[in-house]
Amino acid sequence: MSPPPSLQCLTVSFALIFFLSSATVLSHSDLVTRLPGQPQVGFKQYSGYVTVDEKKHSALFYYFAEAETEPTSKPLVLWLNGGPGCSSLGVGAFSENGPFRPKGSVLVKNQHSWNQEANMLYLETPVGVGFSYSTQSSSYESVNDKITG
Repeated sequence: MSPPPSLQCLTVSFALIFFLSSATVLSHSDLVTRLPGQPQVGFKQYSGYVTVDEKKHSALFYYFAEAETEPTSKPLVLWLNGGPGCSSLGVGAFSENGPFRPKGSVLVKNQHSWNQEANMLYLETPVGVGFSYSTQSSSYESVNDKITG
């Protein structure tokens, strides 16, 4: 039996608070120096996993693109694609409002990227979407409102 949606929301909220409060810890291990085919940019990028259920070994994947200018004074936008089952990374970050768009075998700068005005955090949720995972098969039995909140 999965935890109630309110508990899952609370878990994700605490995970985000942990992420934001420990950015200096994550900066070393989660820093992305360059994506394949990426043009030169002046902002930092991070990606990695936030554990949301230790018992089920469940983790959500995130991609963070710092604001292009003055990131410490810019707001944080949390991007969650609709669904459930729609990738925030594949759709939001690389097709809609992220810093890059794929063009053939390279990435090109998205002139309408939201990280021109904000720090962007793309979270792959629920478990099983994109690179988010669980080692327990029960985490994948259904993806519906009961588990997504």
